Amino acid sequence: MGKNKIKPEPVAKDPMPEPELASEFEGNALEGPEAGNTLEPEDSVGKKRQQVRQAKIRSAMDGTFVLDKGRNHWSLILYVFILALIVITNNYLSEKVLRESAAIKAELKELQYRQISAKAEWMRLSRQSSVAKMLDSAGVKESVIPPFKIKSSEPEGHRWWKKK
Repeated sequence: MGKNKIKPEPVAKDPMPEPELASEFEGNALEGPEAGNTLEPEDSVGKKRQQVRQAKIRSAMDGTFVLDKGRNHWSLILYVFILALIVITNNYLSEKVLRESAAIKAELKELQYRQISAKAEWMRLSRQSSVAKMLDSAGVKESVIPPFKIKSSEPEGHRWWKKK
């Protein structure tokens, strides 16, 4: 069995020169159907150019453009350099995100501790004994007589707001 050799598909060349340059090559100064050019309609030329561009982009993305025999090794070196630059940038940005995440987590933990201590302080200050101590310094004293219900000697139906 022989070795499997991967042969890349050749990159398609632009089938038609620019319409402005086509008239120069043919010796005609006019363009379009009046000049008698044998150029295809612009829609098909545009589609062919778009296909060529897509093929070039596809070959750049998968790296097959560096395997062409007509190219030197500088294109491969440049391609590897650009990929390495992208990897380094991506690594730097991900480390930056991780550092920010760790800082935010530490700040969140600190804020949780502050919230717990503030709640405990509020609970301590809202006790009856603490409120009584604070009001004692202002001159207000706690009542020693328990509250009681006030009863009226008049019957319920004879009150002035309930007139019949």
